[in-house]
Amino acid sequence: MNLWHKKTSMFVLAGVVYLVGQYFRGVWFNPSWPFPCQEILSGSVVYCNAPYLDSLGFPLIALGKMLAIIAVILLFANAETFRKWLKFSAFYIPIVVILDLLIYPISFSPLSPALTHSQGVYPFGGLYVIATLGIVLWGFFTRHRQN
Repeated sequence: MNLWHKKTSMFVLAGVVYLVGQYFRGVWFNPSWPFPCQEILSGSVVYCNAPYLDSLGFPLIALGKMLAIIAVILLFANAETFRKWLKFSAFYIPIVVILDLLIYPISFSPLSPALTHSQGVYPFGGLYVIATLGIVLWGFFTRHRQN
């Protein structure tokens, strides 16, 4: 498999994760439209999708979006940088899963509700995007410095 196929497989992975998130969000099997919980706030309708708020869907949707951003960033990576990113990912993802299980559920104040395990994808995913950008930029600058 050449480098271009590996890079495009990231787009496929992002799309699959996003669609699985949409499925688990409950959109495809919820017979009532609009969703059961709706409130009118400042003239706009807000649907809270109450039975599926703490489901696996929303974190997978966010992860799919972050993977799409990572796939765009990886388009600028050469083969060596892509290998470095794969090695980083092989260490980062298991460490993040363990940290998520250790840290969450967490409450930042006594009055706020506790954040669940599924909400750990947002800070760790954002850090993953930033780290990917850093790896690709570092590879870009070292490649041009050698030339």
